[in-house]
Amino acid sequence: MDENQKSRVTKTAHFIAYSSLILAILSAIHNFIVLDDSVVRQLLTNSGQKATDNAIGTIRNSFQYTGVMYVLAYLAGIIAIWNRHTYLWWFMFAAFTTNVLYNLINVSVVLQAISDAKSVLSTLPLIIVLVASTLIAIYMLVVSIKRKSTFNR
Repeated sequence: MDENQKSRVTKTAHFIAYSSLILAILSAIHNFIVLDDSVVRQLLTNSGQKATDNAIGTIRNSFQYTGVMYVLAYLAGIIAIWNRHTYLWWFMFAAFTTNVLYNLINVSVVLQAISDAKSVLSTLPLIIVLVASTLIAIYMLVVSIKRKSTFNR
């Protein structure tokens, strides 16, 4: 590998690692600070459902359990600083794309409930995570096709 190619590999790995860390932090903020009982209550109210304590707890736990898995998946991207394995590349690609696809199912009602219960500013962590995950996944796909490999190797 020549020096220019090593530089591209390192830059790509660091980009994925540091962006994964930032997205993990934003995802944790969304799942554990923004999505509280008041947001879930508003979500149920906006949907015309009865907001019982049991329903609120169940929905909040569902969001948070899934959120924990994506936070951990994003944190795995930090490994790219030291190890640039092909499996890590595709694992991170899957984490970025599936998080976006999972959230697209109900993104409008969740964003509406957050803005109703808290503020529009509280929707920023989720919006940033979704947009950045989409852009990084597209970047990773383009790099894979253009270089016919991962991490620009």
